[in-house]
Amino acid sequence: MSRGTRRRAAAAGTAALLSCVVLGAPSAQAAPSARVTPPAAAGEAGWTGTWGTAPAPAAPDGISKEGLDNRTVRMVVHTSAAGGELRLRFSNAHGNAPLALGRTTVALPGPGPSPAPVAGTLRPVTFGGAGGATVPVGAEIVSDPVAFDVPADRDLLVSVHLPKPTGPATWHWLAQQTNYVSEPGDHAADAGNGAFTRAETSWFFLTGVDVRGKGARGTVVALGDSQTDGVKSTLDGNARWTDALARRLDADPATRGTGVLNEGLGGNRILRDGSETDRPQRGTAASKRLQRDVIDRPGVRTAVLYEGINDLQLEPRASAAQVLDGLRDMARRLHEQHIRVVVGTLTPFKDSPFYSPEAEKARTEVNAALRSPAARADFDAVVDFDAAVRDPADPQRVRASFDGGDHIHLNDPGYRALADAVPLAELAGSPVPAVHGR
Repeated sequence: MSRGTRRRAAAAGTAALLSCVVLGAPSAQAAPSARVTPPAAAGEAGWTGTWGTAPAPAAPDGISKEGLDNRTVRMVVHTSAAGGELRLRFSNAHGNAPLALGRTTVALPGPGPSPAPVAGTLRPVTFGGAGGATVPVGAEIVSDPVAFDVPADRDLLVSVHLPKPTGPATWHWLAQQTNYVSEPGDHAADAGNGAFTRAETSWFFLTGVDVRGKGARGTVVALGDSQTDGVKSTLDGNARWTDALARRLDADPATRGTGVLNEGLGGNRILRDGSETDRPQRGTAASKRLQRDVIDRPGVRTAVLYEGINDLQLEPRASAAQVLDGLRDMARRLHEQHIRVVVGTLTPFKDSPFYSPEAEKARTEVNAALRSPAARADFDAVVDFDAAVRDPADPQRVRASFDGGDHIHLNDPGYRALADAVPLAELAGSPVPAVHGR
């Protein structure tokens, strides 16, 4: 049983067959009496996160603001760790009404765009034995386990019918993955793709896939912004740095079976919510979503903190000292949960749209502090992402061969360079003591 589940189970008391994970999103709180069937706590032992994404509020307009009504969403997610069974996580963290989930299925996708399930792989997903569920405002639900041979480094196809108006959607807006919305009706069990006529590069309500089985080693969570989200990587290419890291882990027998969850959010900051700057889809500040998006994920052993550049470059700007304090505070909270903490230096952004000499000076200060021996009092390891991708001839710039085109985000080789900079031994180390004094 994971740390987060023990806390939730204790809060549930005698209501052992009812479970609701109430997330800490300031914009959405579950009703005090809200309960969701089935139990998220049941059968918790041994679960590893194989895929995850960070939920965010709807944008000011568009499909997320409008929501969905009697449509089926078919989403493609990419695994990291393998397993013999899986379960799905759905979130209504930022909704303003209860979320009705109808028929839900999982399958292996066939080749090509708008993929259809591979014949014989489609499985129904249930919730407390039922074919659907209602998720209260502010809550997350975890499905029943599904017997499914989940391969590592492979796409899964998750389809969910939304039978009632959802209201503004809890979503992940920069998926770097094409997903599909159907014509009206329940098409979750469709063997073909003909009903899925609308393409969207976002995930809706789905926030996690967990696996269980022999060889599962636990979870690494990457908490970050658009670089962790993989902005400028190849669409549908699974070329984010976390994808490359997962492939490195899977290739090494010593770390094979380690799941990697990508909890990056485009535009996210450590200290300020997106809604404070009229971009709600940038999500809750990392310092506020740490519990939901890292600590409460299953089997977490290590967190990689790679965030802060948006705090420095976007108005109103934070200081280097404020960013460092935010990183240290998150590390302290993670250590209290026996989670190892790896922190990344901030990469160059000269000539990007929000570059300024003041922000560059602050970035240099943050990196110098993280590279100093004193940083080991707060973090278990420091990964020098900056050194991995900067131009040796002009260290304030991203190397041209790694530049995604806007001088701050990276291309596929650039993201692979970030992944290659991470020492695998630091991710697989032993849990830390609750008090991290050194």
